[in-house]
Amino acid sequence: MKKTTLFSFVLLCVFSFSQQLFSQQVSIQFQHKTGYVGVPIPLYVVFENISQKVEPQLPAIDGFTIYKQLSNRTSEQTTFIQGKVTTTRRTIFTFILTPTTAGTFTIPSLKFKANGKTFQSTPRIITIEEPPTSGVLEAEITGTQGEIFLGRPVDLTLRIFMEAFTDPNSGITPDAQFMFRRLRNDSNFGIFTEALENGNAKVQRVQGTSENGIPTTFFVFSVQATTWPETTGTLELEPIVIKADYPLAVSKPRRVGFFGSNQPVVEQSTLLSATAELPTIDVLSPPSNGQPAWFSGAVGHFDFRIVAEPTRIKVGEPITLTMRVTDLTSGPVNLDYLSAPLLDRVSALTDSFKVPDKSLGGTVNGRTKIFTQTIRPRDDSPSEIPPLPFTSFNPENGEYITAWSKPIPIQVEAVATVSAGDLIGASNNHTIPTSPIELDGGILANYAGDDLLLSQRVDINSTIRTAIVLPPIIFFSILLIFGIRKHAALPSSKQKGTRKVATKTLQNAMQLSSAEQAVQISKAIRVLQSNATIDDGIAEKMNELIERCNATQFGGLSDAELGKDAVALVEQIR
Repeated sequence: MKKTTLFSFVLLCVFSFSQQLFSQQVSIQFQHKTGYVGVPIPLYVVFENISQKVEPQLPAIDGFTIYKQLSNRTSEQTTFIQGKVTTTRRTIFTFILTPTTAGTFTIPSLKFKANGKTFQSTPRIITIEEPPTSGVLEAEITGTQGEIFLGRPVDLTLRIFMEAFTDPNSGITPDAQFMFRRLRNDSNFGIFTEALENGNAKVQRVQGTSENGIPTTFFVFSVQATTWPETTGTLELEPIVIKADYPLAVSKPRRVGFFGSNQPVVEQSTLLSATAELPTIDVLSPPSNGQPAWFSGAVGHFDFRIVAEPTRIKVGEPITLTMRVTDLTSGPVNLDYLSAPLLDRVSALTDSFKVPDKSLGGTVNGRTKIFTQTIRPRDDSPSEIPPLPFTSFNPENGEYITAWSKPIPIQVEAVATVSAGDLIGASNNHTIPTSPIELDGGILANYAGDDLLLSQRVDINSTIRTAIVLPPIIFFSILLIFGIRKHAALPSSKQKGTRKVATKTLQNAMQLSSAEQAVQISKAIRVLQSNATIDDGIAEKMNELIERCNATQFGGLSDAELGKDAVALVEQIR
C-alpha cells in the first residue's frame, strides 16, 4: 500500500513537471489597430514559465521609434484543477512604440529565444493617423464685462467643453466623471481654483458639432466665481489655461468588484490644451458731480443706523457712536473694503462736537459692517446728536442716495471753572509773621556734619538681582512643562495628533512611491474612521479607497489615480 502511494506521488510530480514544461511560451500583447502620430503605444512581451534569464530586444520597425522600459513585471499564479497543480510564472517586458508618420504599418513577426527554443509572434497591422488637435477641448468665460464701479462684484462663469470619447475598438464610452478627471493638475484655473477644489463644478451633456461639422456629444463642466476689484482701471485676472490628458484608447478594467475599479483603463492619451479668453473689465470710480463731502466710496444700496453711549455727559467727555451699515443689494456681498462715512466733514456735527479725522476700521457680521467713532461736545449747548448721513452711489441710475440716521437726544452738563484768584486767594489779608521757635538740643540742632551727606540708598548688584528674579522664572517654567505634558496625555489630544498625522499622510499621497501608497493611505483612512464622526457619503468613499488599496496591496493591481483620489478625499473632509 505504501509503495503504491509513493508511486502515485512520483507520477503526479512528473506529470506536473511535464505540464509546466509543455506550457512554456513567449507571446506579445498588442491589441491596438489604430494609433496617432507622436502618441506612445505600449507593446508587451510576455515570457511564461521560462527559467532562463532573458533580455529581449526588438528590431527596428519602420514608422516607429522604440524605447524599452528598464524595469519588468513578474507574477506567479497557481491553479488546482481536478487534483492537478499548475503553476504559471510570467515575466513581462514593456516596449514603447512611438509612431513618427501617418500611414498603415506592419509590426513584423518577432522572434525570441529562451530555454534553447525559438518563439515567434504573428505580424500585426496598425493604422496611424494625425492626432486630433481641435474641437475636442475648449473653454470660455461668461459673465461681467465692460464697465463696473469700484465696490461692485465681478461674477464670472467658466465653461469647459470636452468632447465625449468612444473607443473604436472596445466600444467603451467613459462617463462625465471619468472625463473630468482627465483634467491635469498643472492647469491654471485662476479665480476658479477654489470653487473647483470645493467640488462646485456642474456638468451637462449637450449635442453639438466638431470643427469638421460632424455631430458629436460634449460634456460641459461649469463653475462660477466672484471677485471684487481693489483698484480702478482695467481689471487684471490670471490667464485661464486648461490642460487635459484626452484618451485615445481605453479598455475594460482588468478586475472589477471588491478588488478593483469599474472605471476604464486608459491605454493611450494625448495632451490637449485650451485657453479661455478673459473679458475686458474696466473698473470706474463714482463720478465727482453731485458727490457729497462725506462720501466714502460705497456703491449700492445700504441701511444706516447709529447708537450713542452715554447720552448724559459733561463738556469734553467722550460719546461713542456705533454705526451699523447693512448692504441691501441683492447677490453676494464683500464688505471688507467698505469704509465708514467721513463724519469729520459733516458740518452739522462738527459745529458742536469735536470729531477725529482718522479712518475707521470695522467688524463684518454677515451683510452688516459695524464702525465705532468717538465724539466730544464742545460746550453744553447741544441737546441732540443731529441726523448723520451715509451716502452711496447707485450704478443703476447713476445717482447718489443718502440714508440718514435719526437724531439722538443727549444731556450735556457744563463744567465748573476755577479762576486764578481761586487758586492764589482773592482777599487782601496779610500773613502775620511768627516768632522764631527754639529747638531742643541747643546748638546741636543746627549740626551739619559731613555724614549727613552720605547716601542712605541700598545698592542692588547683579548677584542680588539674579537671586530675586531667577526662582520665580524656574518655578513657572516647571509648571508650564507639567501643564504641557498633562495636556498632551489627554485622550482628546492624542486623537487630535493622530488625525493630524493621518490627514497629512493623505495630503502627501501623490509624493509616495507606488509601493508605499496603498499601505499608507489605507492606514491613514482607518485612523480617520476611528477618531472622527463622518457622514455617510464620505464614509462610503473611504471604504471604496480602502478596497482599492487592498486591491493594489494584495491583488497586484496598479491604480494610478489612488494618490489623487486620496488628496481629493482630504478636501471633502475639511
